[in-house]
Amino acid sequence: MVLLKFLDPKLDLTFKKIFGTEKNKNILIHFLNDILGFSGVHEIQEIEFLSTIMDPEIASDKQSIVDVLCKDSQGNKYIVEMQITRDKGFEKCAQYMLPKPTQDSEEIMQI
Repeated sequence: MVLLKFLDPKLDLTFKKIFGTEKNKNILIHFLNDILGFSGVHEIQEIEFLSTIMDPEIASDKQSIVDVLCKDSQGNKYIVEMQITRDKGFEKCAQYMLPKPTQDSEEIMQI
């Protein structure tokens, strides 16, 4: 039996522990700034974690659950999802989820 010395950060529970906890929120801030290329006045300084369960706006819609959902001090919301396999349905799922956290904002940023 092979024993792993470290937990794989690509696994769901480990990913959420690294990026989705108050204790480690500075890691998420640095990750978002790096991946989005934010620096200077555009750099994210602070985030607030939000519920990862996004209830449907109308009864016929599906409930969505994401790995990490947060917003910065400017009110911009970010969905952080880890996908380790190529899922044919992921793009449709992402398009379905994207508008939900940003319905209150005037602008949607796509990456």
